Amino acid sequence: MLNLNNAAVSEAPTQTRTLIPNGTVCRAIIVVKMGDIEISEFGNGMWFKKSQTSNAKWMELEFTVVGGEYDKRKFWHRIFLDGDKMGASGIPVAKEIGLSTLRSIIESANSIDPSDMSETAVQRRNIGGVNDLSGMEICAKVGIEKGTGGYEDKNKLMAAVTPNQKDFIPSGQAPMAQAPAAQPQQAAQPTSGAVPSWANR
Repeated sequence: MLNLNNAAVSEAPTQTRTLIPNGTVCRAIIVVKMGDIEISEFGNGMWFKKSQTSNAKWMELEFTVVGGEYDKRKFWHRIFLDGDKMGASGIPVAKEIGLSTLRSIIESANSIDPSDMSETAVQRRNIGGVNDLSGMEICAKVGIEKGTGGYEDKNKLMAAVTPNQKDFIPSGQAPMAQAPAAQPQQAAQPTSGAVPSWANR
């Protein structure tokens, strides 16, 4: 038996957790988190989770900031790649948005301009599976997701910044401290909480 009655009482932390400011642009390394199910279209391995109430499926990414004021800070993001609501293209809206997000991540990691359709660029946009994202370093714009249901606000990926954008930070260069405050929020890919409405309907 382990008697913990004489152990010191743990004190609540006194420091307030501060978020990375909304709109901050930085370099960040990706880790793909394990999930519960496999979707063969996106490579081998159980990298996805599934909603219990809809067809929504998503993968979770962890980002670690590289360099600058927020070095080693982490934030997370969910990329939805299936859902109930169908788009004009005939595939789920969640998948349309998810594939677009994955493309921008690949382009950011490989310094590819989205308009570049050279043979090299086309080949680099092909990956073996979503697990290939682990270890990639991208230029990330960090946002803030409002907490719901008693949860605190948290940082999220607002966008993967590509070389055609003026705030793109190439690999190896010192990160910007913060992008202009008045940045539009992208509501496409929530990182936590309820499954978004566009994935359910």
